[in-house]
Amino acid sequence: MRKKLLSYFLILAVLLPLACFAEESVTEDPVEKIIEEVYKAWNEHNADKLFSYYSKSFTTGDGINKEEYRKLTENLWTAYPDIKIESQKRTIRSQDQHAAISIIDFFYGESKDANPDIQQKGTLNAISQGQLFLQKYGNEWKVESDKIHFELVTVYYGNAKEYLDNHLIFFSSPELVKANQQYSGTLYFVLPENVKATATISREYIQPPAKDEKPDDSFQVVTESKLERLFQANELNLNELVSATIILSKGIIEPKLDGILYISKRVNILPPFENAKPQNIVKTSFAKSKSQKDEPAKPAEVFEEPVLEE
Repeated sequence: MRKKLLSYFLILAVLLPLACFAEESVTEDPVEKIIEEVYKAWNEHNADKLFSYYSKSFTTGDGINKEEYRKLTENLWTAYPDIKIESQKRTIRSQDQHAAISIIDFFYGESKDANPDIQQKGTLNAISQGQLFLQKYGNEWKVESDKIHFELVTVYYGNAKEYLDNHLIFFSSPELVKANQQYSGTLYFVLPENVKATATISREYIQPPAKDEKPDDSFQVVTESKLERLFQANELNLNELVSATIILSKGIIEPKLDGILYISKRVNILPPFENAKPQNIVKTSFAKSKSQKDEPAKPAEVFEEPVLEE
């Protein structure tokens, strides 16, 4: 349950910028105002208020609808009762009935339950970078969708944080891969002689939680400085999560559990276009101005545009 919940945590990255305050009295930007309210409701764990700012047709960039998204968000709040977001606003672009916000979010919180093996609660840290899209319905702005470019989640128990902070463990995976292309998730270790690691690397598709889903885990003792697993990117138009779970034991004669570390990264999948076929399209010129009326007309430009075969 813990791993499944955390695996879908990356789906839940709500992109919320901090509100800006000016010393002088100015007209408040309605887009900034609505985002400030969304950010406040998320940190208050107030689902009714939060999702009142989302449109009925809201769907994440990963295809998760509003109802499913709310359930995942509430599950996250249950597992991490004190989880909060700190956001950095980058840009807000609005025109007519649409707005886009590019920002970075930071998540942090402590798990409700302790890990039964180490008898300690887990600490979650995450970063998400992407865009949030709004649309105006009448006089109200509503959150319509999002697009995530980068996400990284870490959860650590016991002394696992020390290994991560001191760069004794590093996890690598690509941020974008073409569909059906092979890629790897790789763990690098620089551990003291008295510390042993058992680890697994797994992959999941980012989609609504499936019933009877079987974990893709295969733990093995780490005997070298690198543990790598190869994956084949899917052709289902689904983004993926690559995750690593590391169990650390300390001591040579009687080793004891020292920490547990969970790392998950998003891999965006570029859809396949192998079946694209060029088609001629006529591109007409702009109308001539009065100063151009005596100039000879230029022929229309023709360019190639790929069209998918059925």
